[in-house]
Amino acid sequence: MESHFTMLDAPASADENCYIDTPLGVASVLRAIAIAGTRTAAYMNQGEAFVLTTLLSVESQPPALIFERGADKTLNARLLKADKITFVTSDQGVPVQFSANNPGAAIFQGSDAFSISMPQRVLRLQRRMYYRLPGEPIQRHLTCELPCRTGEALTAIKPVVLDLSCGGLAAVVPAEAPLLETGSRHLCTIDLPGVGKIESMIEVRATSEAMLPGGRPGRRYGLEFVNINNKNVALIQRFILEQQRSRKRVTA
Repeated sequence: MESHFTMLDAPASADENCYIDTPLGVASVLRAIAIAGTRTAAYMNQGEAFVLTTLLSVESQPPALIFERGADKTLNARLLKADKITFVTSDQGVPVQFSANNPGAAIFQGSDAFSISMPQRVLRLQRRMYYRLPGEPIQRHLTCELPCRTGEALTAIKPVVLDLSCGGLAAVVPAEAPLLETGSRHLCTIDLPGVGKIESMIEVRATSEAMLPGGRPGRRYGLEFVNINNKNVALIQRFILEQQRSRKRVTA
């Protein structure tokens, strides 16, 4: 069978931010694709042929990904002999690609299936700054704290978070709160319910007048994470993905 799918390449200008490379992040994305039942192309070797399949389950003991067999028995047999399988699929409309070696036979819920070891990383062609959770406001989902020194006193600003992404956040504070200068850096602690707590340095990139919920005057800040580590990126990605899916279930 000729390949009718085009395998993905990270853009030439992209860096490692295109990839999810933590076990938790990889499992979260693949599990979401399996739950959605998204059709997937499993390419053999260098894309010489492919099997149309669906991800069925992310197993934890031992870590493995189960996917269904295709309709063509000949191609199924070829897939079992392939050295490398490259999967092209999507998560909520965002292209996803990952690879694995040495597929094996498996049984899933009484039916024949395939199994591979969990991939070490997943290419998701939506750069990390676009993993974004907008909402006015979303503070009921998370809490944020910014220690700030005014003179000799150290106070904690607890802004209302309006927008969160893996690149930073938008937040608003009461007008009487200490002023954060553009370009200044502060340690930021964010508690992501159900996911964990992250700490990262942030830089104030923009400021403007704003209104707090209830009509109180305030000041809005655009805050950018500075050198945020991969673990914290993965936690934010997981929180955003879970919130997006929760919103989708509510509106469905």
